[in-house]
Amino acid sequence: MKAVSCNSHTIDDFLADRLSADQQAAFETHLNHCDSCCAELQKRTADAVLWHEARALLSSADEMERLPAQSDCDPSTRSLAAERDGTALNLDFLNPTDDPRMLGRFAGYEISGVIGCGGMGVVLKGFDASLNRYAAIKVLAPHYATSGAARQRFAREAQAAAAVVHDNVIAIHGVSEFNHLPYLIMPYVKGQSLQKRIDQHGPLSVAEILRIAMQTARGLAAAHDQGLVHRDIKPANILLPENVERVLITDFGLARAADDASLTRSGVIAGTPQYMSPEQAKGEGIDHRSDLFSLGSVMYTMATGHPPFRAETPYGILRRITDNA
Repeated sequence: MKAVSCNSHTIDDFLADRLSADQQAAFETHLNHCDSCCAELQKRTADAVLWHEARALLSSADEMERLPAQSDCDPSTRSLAAERDGTALNLDFLNPTDDPRMLGRFAGYEISGVIGCGGMGVVLKGFDASLNRYAAIKVLAPHYATSGAARQRFAREAQAAAAVVHDNVIAIHGVSEFNHLPYLIMPYVKGQSLQKRIDQHGPLSVAEILRIAMQTARGLAAAHDQGLVHRDIKPANILLPENVERVLITDFGLARAADDASLTRSGVIAGTPQYMSPEQAKGEGIDHRSDLFSLGSVMYTMATGHPPFRAETPYGILRRITDNA
């Protein structure tokens, strides 16, 4: 296998999925020994808040009992300060509003708050005056709007989720673009993620574990019937609406068709480390069974309050999965 040197273009090709299987394997081997390339890759693939929290949590053994998969955002402010590293979630892409209760306007919606945020974008709570109802609006982060790969992933999420019509899968009401920013419209569901439930209350009862797992499995079965593999089943992507015993699978951003060559090609690693299947952690070809392994890891987390595979670094987690699963 040909050695890889530090090269910005190689990182660009890696993120855009333009490398061959051998090239990807060589680059991933290079990452194991190159701190500068790892730092540059982290810088390009997620916002600073996400990586700051990940580093802080993964460096502390006491904090390993609760490993949130994504950053949670305070919906009360327009610019969400992250005082620990001087960064903030910038909502300057919102248009001005005449309503002092709102953060701004976007695509005809009055934005009242931020539901969640992560490396790829932000989910806003928006009010549709014409229908007199709220909606969840997922907007691609402005700094990714010029990335062809990011836009393709965003479009793939909309297409994948829209293809699955099931009571346990979040619906997609529409997808469009506003001010050059792709966005998709989902129903606003008042509730919390399974991750937040576990963070707040710890392990769940056996009855709750079985109820949530069975409904998640039904939603996954509907996706698998459409030939889709979710690839990122984790507590943060399982929504628990208030006052109803219903589970919703969210975030199809990594979903692909089971026969997609870019999915089954070896050397491609995508997903959240703590909940990956062994074949996913190895970058091998996967199918619907990988989602079921991830669901099993979620069930373990519901029963114990922490993921089944833990280590001080993401690479350590992957190693535990491949060695012990």
